Amino acid sequence: MLQIVKYFIFSIIFMCIFFTSCKEATLEERLAATNGTNFSIKRFIYNQWKANAGKPFVILKTIKIDGKVDSSYSNSDTLNWNEIFDVFYETDISDKKYVGHYKFNQIEDKEDQTINLMLDASEDDFFVRKFMLSIDMNTEKVRGIYIETFKHSALGEVQQKLYYAPMRTVQIQTYEDPLIGTKKNKIVQYYFL
Repeated sequence: MLQIVKYFIFSIIFMCIFFTSCKEATLEERLAATNGTNFSIKRFIYNQWKANAGKPFVILKTIKIDGKVDSSYSNSDTLNWNEIFDVFYETDISDKKYVGHYKFNQIEDKEDQTINLMLDASEDDFFVRKFMLSIDMNTEKVRGIYIETFKHSALGEVQQKLYYAPMRTVQIQTYEDPLIGTKKNKIVQYYFL
């Protein structure tokens, strides 16, 4: 009988410890556990596409090349999405081979109600130099993604600054400094209306 009582008490203690330690982790705890390496821009864009496919909306596209601006309206059905997706897909650093090659920093902005995750390349030859993910503290949804890239080749240098605010804005800035010829500065923006 004593053996059964000991077993019963041990079982109760085990269940109390197990159930109290299995509470849902906070957003901060989950983000800290990933060390900023699990976010896939490819997966995120794909999920955005699936969630909004078929929804009609108007898009204002502006192109600024060396100070000259042109704009046009389009809609979600006729816009060339691959033109946008390809640029962002190239910046995906979710693969395990990138672990340890980026410095991770997390900043909580109480005024803006966001948690900002930042990855900075620890090596100068990496294509993706900076990656910032801004997450709403209350809804835990992505508010914005900012990415900087840099590519050096025998033909010159190309730098990009990319920004995506889900279903509001896409911005792609490209700065080209060719070995021969003049520098080019191009900013393409998509505003979801």
